[in-house]
Parts: sequence; C-alpha cells; structure tokens
Amino acid sequence: MRAFAAILLAILLVALLLWRPWEKSQPDATQGGSSPTAVSAPPSLPQGGVVVEPESPPAITPPPEPKGLTPQEVQTVRDAIDNLEFVFRDFATSVGGNPVGTNAEITAALRGDNEKQVKLEIPAGSTVNPQGELCDPWGTPWFFHQLSRLKMEIRSAGKDRELYTEDDFVR
Repeated sequence: MRAFAAILLAILLVALLLWRPWEKSQPDATQGGSSPTAVSAPPSLPQGGVVVEPESPPAITPPPEPKGLTPQEVQTVRDAIDNLEFVFRDFATSVGGNPVGTNAEITAALRGDNEKQVKLEIPAGSTVNPQGELCDPWGTPWFFHQLSRLKMEIRSAGKDRELYTEDDFVR
C-alpha cells in the first residue's frame, strides 16, 4: 500500500511539472487571434515632432472669504468647522461613512443613533439647539451638504444668520 501511494505521488509530481500552471502561456501567432494583454504601439509624433501637452483641468478655487466678519470671528468659525470635520472623520472611520439626513438627523447619529451606536462628543465651537440641531457660534443651525460618502460641505450662515449671503462661511 505504501509503494502504491509513493508511485501515485510521483506520477502527480511529474504531471504537475509537465503542466506548469504557474507559467503563463504565450499566444500562438498562427492562430490569428489577439491576446487581451497585447500592447499597442505608441502613437506617432505629430508633424514637426512636437508633442502637445493636454490641457490641465481648471484649478478649483476655494470659496471666497466671508465679508463683514472680524479676523477673530473668522478664526472662531474656522476652528468650529475644523472640529466638525474631525468628528465627521471619526464617525466615518467608526461607522463606514458620513451621517446623512437633516441637521437634526446628523446630530442624532453623532450622539449614538446609528447602526453601530457610536457616540461622539459635540464638537467644540458648536452647540445643540432645542430642535436637536448642531449650531454655529452664532446659534444658527449648520447647513450640511453631503458631497460623497466621506466628504461633507459645511456652511455657517454667519453673523447675519441668513444662509447664502456674503458673510457665510463654507468648507
């Protein structure tokens, strides 16, 4: 029985060495088919031998600085938004993406009303109003616009407490 097992093992080893599945087979030029890994020839140079670089995409311009705010107010809002971004990053890392919904739904998700029951602190520079909404330093609810699963646009209505005016702060 032991001899039979040794012979069978030897036959399998010889078959494996002859088959060599770890080596890629080369396409046969006589078959007339093209390989899916075939590499095409590089394009020829245009007349004059000058290569024209493709146009670069337009630069993304940051939103304009809000108007009517003191440098200290601008810094306060920047710090508050930075803290919000840290909380959203921590939430996304823990749960797998940004919270979604209205401001109140996002606030509830940050406070533990999410599928993993992850509870995060209310970020410094923000407060929660009686409606359960996160608010900016002036007490106005932040406006959240989800750009992707991991990126959120955050807007403060600014000192005048009206969205989409010149003193809004957006990041």
